[in-house]
Amino acid sequence: MILRAKGISKSFGGVRAVQNVSIGVAEKSIFALIGPNGAGKSTLLNLLSGLYQPDAGSLYFDEKNLIGLPAHRRVRLGIARTFQKIRLFKQLTLLENVLAGFHIQQDVPLWKHLVYGDAGRFREEARSLLAFIGLEARSGERAGALPYGQQRMLEIARALATRPRLFMLDEPAAGLNAAEVEFLLQRLEEIGRRGITVVVVEHNMDLVMNVAHRVFVMDHGEALFEGTPREVQSNPAVIAAYLGGEFAA
Repeated sequence: MILRAKGISKSFGGVRAVQNVSIGVAEKSIFALIGPNGAGKSTLLNLLSGLYQPDAGSLYFDEKNLIGLPAHRRVRLGIARTFQKIRLFKQLTLLENVLAGFHIQQDVPLWKHLVYGDAGRFREEARSLLAFIGLEARSGERAGALPYGQQRMLEIARALATRPRLFMLDEPAAGLNAAEVEFLLQRLEEIGRRGITVVVVEHNMDLVMNVAHRVFVMDHGEALFEGTPREVQSNPAVIAAYLGGEFAA
């Protein structure tokens, strides 16, 4: 397992957002976190990525202890993520946004990547990442001018510029139309084929059931069930708590 969490808990005041959750994510797999709104999925992702520190439990990435390690240090270990709300540099170009991702893994200030990007090897790789998301032709345009769905994809490209081994996405399909969801599914599959482990929080069940190898279901901050997509679709507790009749036999 490239990522192991045991007994992870987090409370905010009197609210127990995550309670005694344990997960194991196999290397080079696609692992989905699902559950109702307020189930604790995004909080768990924030604990895994270092935005929050747990109140209890252990957490290891590639046998390295992550407890107490801030988010930017985890990125240097090879952990990247995207957020529910898009966090681009909207006044910068698409190319500059992707170039910004490279500075995390280098002992070079961000401004040098943006000013001297032409002279480095990063610009070619940045263009390759833009091609990966279908936006190379718009590399010189301002990121804030992109439609919402393309901004989502640009955020993925910027995260990939950190060269992650583990890539976590928080509701990447939110706000996307059917064609954009299909393109996202294809990109996630390709990311997996490139050997990057993926953890995705998502409400779009068609996407989850078609892309995930394992699905972890949460409810009220606790683990409810884990299994293959087929097992999740047929589990009575999951159907009752979340899926309803959508996937019931």
